[in-house]
Order: sequence, then structure tokens, then C-alpha cells
Amino acid sequence: MPTVILTIDCEAAQHDRCFTGDLIRVCEDEFVPATWMIHSSLKDPTANTNLYYHEYFHKIPNWHEIGMKVAFENERGYLEDPKERGNVIRVAKDALKSHLAKVTSFRAAAFALLPTDIPYLEDVGILVDASVVPDAEYKMFVDWAGAPREPYHSHKEDLKQAGDNKMLHVPMATHQGLHGYLDKGFDALVPLFEANLKNETICLGARDYHDSVEDLRKTIQFFRKHGAHFTTLTQCASEHFEHEVARA
Repeated sequence: MPTVILTIDCEAAQHDRCFTGDLIRVCEDEFVPATWMIHSSLKDPTANTNLYYHEYFHKIPNWHEIGMKVAFENERGYLEDPKERGNVIRVAKDALKSHLAKVTSFRAAAFALLPTDIPYLEDVGILVDASVVPDAEYKMFVDWAGAPREPYHSHKEDLKQAGDNKMLHVPMATHQGLHGYLDKGFDALVPLFEANLKNETICLGARDYHDSVEDLRKTIQFFRKHGAHFTTLTQCASEHFEHEVARA
């Protein structure tokens, strides 16, 4: 029985459309939780936090989860300096905390997570990450070829190798180079869904500014027919920890 994690990247403040209300209704109708990844960057640290605080936090059921998605960029472009990246993480965490959201889950925009980011993420209390896209064709800043497809703790110097970092990675579901974002369309994702059914976890993504409302409903119903268990990123990390303890 697979465990399915539905994550939603929340970036609507930078776009002219927002489907959050509709996505919430689907989750309520189907009684499944989602992890809402609030986007932040130095270009505009609080735009999405403010939008969600005023419009949606009170509508998202408390059995869902609020996480954070960080873009490592400023007005000059992509950031590579570890200290500057660490500052972006702290700014995003503080922005959410000031709006009464204590987050423990994380995603790097463009899946651009680096080994030097891990100490900063662990320092601000992040327990679980969803930035790994194993063998995906998408390689804007980081090539995740060869990364594990199941939850794992990474190596301090190579995030594609197992190690003793405390933070758990829950990789995105991938298949033949495609990573599992619902804006691809349900029909296009069915082969990916089927290829991952035997995995311990199936982590999928959606974007709040893209109309994936019916695709989300179809996806939930597809996995429910296959006996799936739906959970949030942090709850997945908790369950994984319990399994590790049991195996030990």
C-alpha cells in the first residue's frame, strides 16, 4: 500500500490566477491532507505569506500542513554563496513565523538544493525536504541523476548519497525523466503513477496558480483505488522514523 504525499507550491502572489480555494475543496471532499509550500525569495519575501495569511490559512484544515518553498535568488539572480543562501532560508522561516506558521517541511525552488544548505535548514527546524527529483530531465541548477527514489538521509558532501544528515529527503515521484507535477495533466501522469505504485512513498506536486483542480481529484481517486494512504511531508517523516526504530 503506497503512501502518497500531495504538495502544493504556493506562488500565486506572483501570478494573476489562484486556484487555492478550489484545491482546498477537493482535499476536503476527498478527505486527504496536503502540504502547502509557501514560496519566498529575497525579491519579495512576504508576498505569498501575506496572501495566504489573509486569504487561506483560516480555510486550510488543520490536518493539512504549511511548509516553505525557497528560491535562492535576489535582484541580481541565482545565489551560490552558502551564507547568502542561509540568509534566504532564515528570512523565509521568519516571514512564516511572523504569520503564525511554524514550518518543518521544505522545498527548494527549481529543486536547487545544495549540501551547504542542510545545516541552515536543520538549524531553523526543518525536518523533511522534497527537493530531490531522481533522474528527472529537469536539471536547471542541480542534476539529481542517481539519487534515491525512497526516503533517505543524505551525505553531508553529496546529497545524492545516503549519509547521516538529520533531515529526511522524500524524493518526488519520477518516471522516464518526468517528475510528478499535476500541471502535466492526469493522463500524461498515469504511467508515472503506475511505475511508482510499489514504492514506499509517492510524492507529487501541484501549483496554486495552475488549474490542476480536476487532475487533483482524479489523482486522489486513482490512488485510493489502489489502497493508498495519504499524509503530509512531516507526518511521512514521522512514520519513516517509526519504521527505522522498528527495524533497529
